[in-house]
Amino acid sequence: MGKAYRSRGTAGLIAIAIATAFGGAGVARAQDTAGASEDGIADIVVTARQREENLQEIPDSITAFSASTIAERRLQRIDDFLALTSNVRINNDQDTATNNISIRGLGSNRNQAAAVAFSIDGVVLPDSDAFTMDLSDVERVEVLKGPQGALYGKGAIAGAINITTKKPTNEMEGEVKAGYASGNAWRVFGALSGPIVDDVVLARVSISHRDGDGTIVNRLDGRGLDRNRQTRVTGRVIVNPSPDFSIDLRASHTKERGGATWFSLVNVLGTSGGEITSAMARIRPNLDGESITRRKVTDLSMTLSYDTAIGTLSAISAYDKIDVYFNQDLDISPFPMVPTAAQDRVTRSFSQEVRLTSPGDQPLRYIVGAYYQHSKRDIDTFAELDFCLFVASCFSGPAGGFVSGGVIPAVLADNRITFKQYALFGQINYDIMETLELTAALRYDTNKARIDDYQASMVDRDTFSKLQPKVSLAYKPSEALTLYGTYSQGFKSGSFNPASAGPAFPRVIGQESSRNYEIGVKTSWLDRRLIFNAAAFYTEHLNPQIFQLDAATLTQGSLNARRSEIKGLELELNARPARGFDLNASFGYIDAKITDFNGTAAYVGQQLPNAPKFTLNIGAQYRHPLSDAIEGRMRLDFAAVGRQSFQDFQLPSSPDVYLFQKSYGTLDATLGLDGANWSASLFVKNLTKRHYATSAFSRYIFAAGFVPLNADAVQIDTGRIVGGELSFRF
Repeated sequence: MGKAYRSRGTAGLIAIAIATAFGGAGVARAQDTAGASEDGIADIVVTARQREENLQEIPDSITAFSASTIAERRLQRIDDFLALTSNVRINNDQDTATNNISIRGLGSNRNQAAAVAFSIDGVVLPDSDAFTMDLSDVERVEVLKGPQGALYGKGAIAGAINITTKKPTNEMEGEVKAGYASGNAWRVFGALSGPIVDDVVLARVSISHRDGDGTIVNRLDGRGLDRNRQTRVTGRVIVNPSPDFSIDLRASHTKERGGATWFSLVNVLGTSGGEITSAMARIRPNLDGESITRRKVTDLSMTLSYDTAIGTLSAISAYDKIDVYFNQDLDISPFPMVPTAAQDRVTRSFSQEVRLTSPGDQPLRYIVGAYYQHSKRDIDTFAELDFCLFVASCFSGPAGGFVSGGVIPAVLADNRITFKQYALFGQINYDIMETLELTAALRYDTNKARIDDYQASMVDRDTFSKLQPKVSLAYKPSEALTLYGTYSQGFKSGSFNPASAGPAFPRVIGQESSRNYEIGVKTSWLDRRLIFNAAAFYTEHLNPQIFQLDAATLTQGSLNARRSEIKGLELELNARPARGFDLNASFGYIDAKITDFNGTAAYVGQQLPNAPKFTLNIGAQYRHPLSDAIEGRMRLDFAAVGRQSFQDFQLPSSPDVYLFQKSYGTLDATLGLDGANWSASLFVKNLTKRHYATSAFSRYIFAAGFVPLNADAVQIDTGRIVGGELSFRF
């Protein structure tokens, strides 16, 4: 679209001014620079809209990471990628599988479906319990911000994460990595790729293994609560029977065993009124109960692609099984108020998608398709509760000694939720003129849901449906400039509360939806030595699903609030001011507030949870040849996170009583050497050892236990991490 041009004097002065302003202010990271030429920054090709396109021409806010950047910066899990993406946050909570990803302030909470679609090679994972697996063998990661329901379906209310794994090669090649870091953490990775039959059958296999004791140490027994041992094996085979037909087979299996519940009990509300200070985040956990997690994830997929005169016909079949078991010290204390609390979550899913994608070199381009997914999620929750909790007599005397009332076994949940999802979708891209592109997409999802509540011998059914449109207009007067406006909608299915949740919670949890309005600009300057992108957006979040625990009955469940509003902006910059010297930057700001909480004044105007007011990343890297065969590398990365609320909506009578983390910053550093087929790195994460909370909830979420202890629960950071890594390619 448009013609290439060389930036003239005025553009150059503007670019220098922008670079100076952002460099001086410390804003960093816009786009991935991997694959760039010596003097300029190379184009990045992404598949966010399910076809290969230039990132700078897509009318969406997307952050992409290429294979070389992933390797160079040792990005291994989704946490690493999201930490470098503006207005995106992930909170790992409760166990190694439970997580909440928030994009532009819109996220989820424990026991609820994710608000982000997570796609691997075109297959959307059925449950967030599989999101935090090892990602060592990926080719590219794309983070799409804003509702993406028109192409990614019911789970993409906040955005989507699109992952592309490495394909088998037609030449034999391999890679080996080994690393060691704080917490006695070892990591090894190996991959082998090549032809079984030249040009016809290509295969790739990889294995990664990590084993660490953890750095969050339990004061009571000296054991790392964030310990982790994970092994992941992946395999991919591509068969090309003819030039126009291919079969892509992918399989992976992950087995993991780790800790859980790395929370500390801290008197936050009684000391600071809600602010979690650095001193509080230094307090280590002190737990008496067993805290373990076991997770197994298996996924299989097959993609058939056939090129025809009207486009590529694809059929994607997938099967996933996710099995998570964890046992935690629910009272997070050295007292046996809850001697045992265990949960088993098993998700099985089958999906089938059929899609027709037109060629990309014509004025009218289209995608049409149909989708079906059948999933079952079994949840079995068991606990042993001390009777003293129910009569408020767990502690007595001036010293507050524990007085047991006898242990009572309790089944808290035993149910299966089944979803049958059907969808039809389509997208057209039309070049109205050489410089103007119209995009229109529409998807209809219907999700038939059923709960078999074995504990209560009850069965309930409901259906959740939504049309999800998306319309964009992109003006591209040159290859160096794209102006766009986008409107999109997203949708998250409703679900059920088990009967054990009690009368405080509705039986049916209503569906969520979001509406997003966005304008943006994508620019390149000085022969692509500088790239600057900006976007502003406004999002309406309707019927957000809220998790709560009813202190009166010690039951937990979810309900719907009515509405929240999110306003924000994103600025991204990437520059190469000199050969070997790279600067990248990103800044995101959001104003995410509740505007209606069930028709009452409670919580209105408050910041949405797990949605920092701003995110800031600054990165600088310098490469310099040390000899004809060796190059040195130095890198510094600064990250700042704005004020973050951990509001748990447990005290409607005093809605201003909640926990929050003020803004903080961390600094990472790397030194490396790179040869023709090897590299070595030394790194430090959180160099200044800044202490902060990664999650928290107030004493009122478990009032029977925490209020007598005069304490709130704070999940602390992992501290300073020092390590090294060696890699070899052959």
